[in-house]
Amino acid sequence: MNNTNKLTITLAIICILLAASLAGVIANYTSIISAKDNTITSQDSTINNQNSQLAIQDAQITENNNTITSLNTRTTNQDSQITNLTSQVNSLNSQITTLQSQITTANSQISSLSSTVTTLQSQINNLTAIINTNKTQLQTLVFHVSEKGPGYIWGHLPNASDTYNQILALNNNTYNILLLPEYEGNTNWTEELAWLTTNFGGQHGIPIMLDVFEGGNGSAPIQMLSPDDILAAMATCNVQYLRFAELVSWYMAHPELPFPTAYITSILQFCRANNLKLFWTEWKAETFKPIQTYIKGYEDIVTVSFSTNSGDLEPATGFMQVSSMFQHWGASVQAWYWTTRYGTDPMNMPISLLIQHALSAKSLGAEIIEFEPYWYFFDNGQPNENLRLLETMLS
Repeated sequence: MNNTNKLTITLAIICILLAASLAGVIANYTSIISAKDNTITSQDSTINNQNSQLAIQDAQITENNNTITSLNTRTTNQDSQITNLTSQVNSLNSQITTLQSQITTANSQISSLSSTVTTLQSQINNLTAIINTNKTQLQTLVFHVSEKGPGYIWGHLPNASDTYNQILALNNNTYNILLLPEYEGNTNWTEELAWLTTNFGGQHGIPIMLDVFEGGNGSAPIQMLSPDDILAAMATCNVQYLRFAELVSWYMAHPELPFPTAYITSILQFCRANNLKLFWTEWKAETFKPIQTYIKGYEDIVTVSFSTNSGDLEPATGFMQVSSMFQHWGASVQAWYWTTRYGTDPMNMPISLLIQHALSAKSLGAEIIEFEPYWYFFDNGQPNENLRLLETMLS
């Protein structure tokens, strides 16, 4: 056998061995691959199961997310509703607070009104008692007359006797009639006394109410007659009443001056000794209590009057006050009421309102009513329509 055959046989044998070995390897690999394939198939099944579970979980998560989203939406809506409700509650609380404040105010007003009603009822009771028990009647009318001097047509008294007689004719014997003379603002007693002596008919002439105190606008009274001054007037005039015009009110406005208690007493003593009466008129509400002290022992000869030029009280209220405090009381019914209230000419006051004030004083029991100013009732000494209407309504 040659080498070539040997080599061929050897190669054949090697090839057979290699083929056998390869077949074993292939079989082994095939077995391994089959095992791995089985493993992979198992794993794929597991993965598929897990994917299925994941899909279920994803679906649940999606559902949960949808639920959460829905809940978040509901929460947002509820938060908005809560915010609105909170705002409404705050608004209601504010309204409740306002209502409580209004209720408190209303209760206060009700209490105040109740107090006012009680006060008014008391005033009504007092007024009823006054009307039912007051036996006095209006007896005397007093008319302010004035001589302002040259150039004052509205303040000129050409003939006192003629003016007085015309008043008497209108009065028709209903009341006692007195005049209240004023000469150039009562600033010069010597000249005033001469005018009184010349124009008022002497001791048995026109009955007059003599002004003995006038405060005026200065720092001292413009007129403060002494007993000797009054005696001089009585020697030439028919003086029946003296008058204090707002004496206490004037001194209240001048607290730097000593109050003239001794002077008041001297005038009261003079009245008693000379069978005269005193007409004391004031406009300030707080003056009447002190007057009760000043006139103690002289109540029978003093008539205390409320002046309607007051800025403190309406006429009827002032009349009720003095009527409840004094044995004798009267009224000073003035067109100056209009000036005090509205700051305009007293001539603008409606006569109907002035008559209403006079009738109020009369119905409450005033014994004397004094009227002013002169030029509201007279034109150059002649009675005008205001006086005629007044006399008609009082008759």
